[in-house]
Amino acid sequence: MLNPRYPFFPQFREILRPVAASTPVYDCGTSGRFAKELAFVRDLFDERTYFAGGFSTQPGVAPPGCDFECDVHDMRQLADGCAGAVLCMQVLEHVEDPPRAARELFRVLRPGGMAVIAVPFLTSYHGKRPLPRNPVFDQAAHAGRGSGTHEGYGDFWRFTHEGLGELLGGAGFSRVDVWPIDGPLICRLELLGAFGFLSRIPPLRWLLGRLDKPRLGKATSGHVAVAYKS
Repeated sequence: MLNPRYPFFPQFREILRPVAASTPVYDCGTSGRFAKELAFVRDLFDERTYFAGGFSTQPGVAPPGCDFECDVHDMRQLADGCAGAVLCMQVLEHVEDPPRAARELFRVLRPGGMAVIAVPFLTSYHGKRPLPRNPVFDQAAHAGRGSGTHEGYGDFWRFTHEGLGELLGGAGFSRVDVWPIDGPLICRLELLGAFGFLSRIPPLRWLLGRLDKPRLGKATSGHVAVAYKS
C-alpha cells in the first residue's frame, strides 16, 4: 500500500537519488519489488542492480514478488560488504531486535555505502496479529516469536530522530541524517483517521502542503534516516 503522506515529503527523491546510484542495492525486509514508499521513486533505480528481499517461512526460498529470502535479523545469505546501498522501509518496527537488524544492515554494506531506513513515529498500531488480549506477555509461554510471517507479524517499536541516531550509531554507522516525513497537522489528521479523505481533495492537499512543513523534533508520522558507513 502506498503511503499517501510521502508526496508531502519532497526531499525523498533527492535523498534516494545517490542511494539508487550506489549499486547493487538490496531492499531488505520488503513485501515485493519497489513496494511501499519506493513506488514513488522507482524510476531512479536500475532494476538490474536492485534486489528485493522478503521474509519467508522457508529458508532460502524467496517469497512471491521478491528476489531473495531475507530475515533482517540474520542475512547470512548476503556476504560482508556486498552492497553499495541497503534499504529497510517500514521494517524495524516489526522486528523484535532492532539493534541486531541494524548491525546486519551495517555488515552487508561496503565502506562508503549508505543505508536508508524508514520507520514510524506517531502512528497507530499496524501489525497483523490477531486481536489482542491480556496477558500480552507471559514468561512461561513465551518462547521467542521471531519475525513471524508476512501475514502475521507484530508491531513493536516507534522511533524518534534521537532514537534512530543512537540505534544506527550503535550499529557502527559514522553519520546519520534524519528527516520527518510530514508535519504536525498531517500527523494529527492521520491519527484521527481524517487525512486519507482530506488528501483526496486537491485544494486541501495543496493547502496542507503549503502550511504544514515537516520539522525535525516536532510531531510527525514517521522518519527517514540515511546512515553512512565509513
